[in-house]
Amino acid sequence: MPESERLVPVAPEFFVRDIERSIAFYERLGFTVVRQEPDFAVIALREDVHVLLAAEAQTSRERWNVSPRGVGLNIRIMVDDVDAVYQRAKAAGAPISQEIADRDYGLRDFIVADPDGFMLRFASPLPAR
Repeated sequence: MPESERLVPVAPEFFVRDIERSIAFYERLGFTVVRQEPDFAVIALREDVHVLLAAEAQTSRERWNVSPRGVGLNIRIMVDDVDAVYQRAKAAGAPISQEIADRDYGLRDFIVADPDGFMLRFASPLPAR
C-alpha cells in the first residue's frame, strides 16, 4: 500500500468481473482512483469514502462468481448534494434501483446498482422542520 493512501474506517470491498469497467462506472458517479493495480483498485468519493474493487479472478470463482450480487445489502454514502449525484448517475445511464425521494426517516436518497449488482444508496439529510 502506498504511504500516501489514507486508510478509512469502513471501506467495502467488491469482487468484480471487470476492474476497468467498474472503475469507469464509479468515475462517472464522481469517484476518483486513489490506487490502481491490474487486479485491484481503491476509489474514493471523498477523503473518508472509499470503495475497494478486486478482480474476482484473484479469488475462488466458486465463492464469488454468483449472481445477483449485493442481495439484501446496500452501502449508504452520505453526500452534500444528493440531487447532483442523482443527476450524474442518470446522465451516465446508471441503473437506478430506487428513485430519489424524501424519506420519512429524514433523508433524501436513491439507490443505484453498479455493473456487478452491488447497491449504493446515496443520501443527504432533509432540512430540519
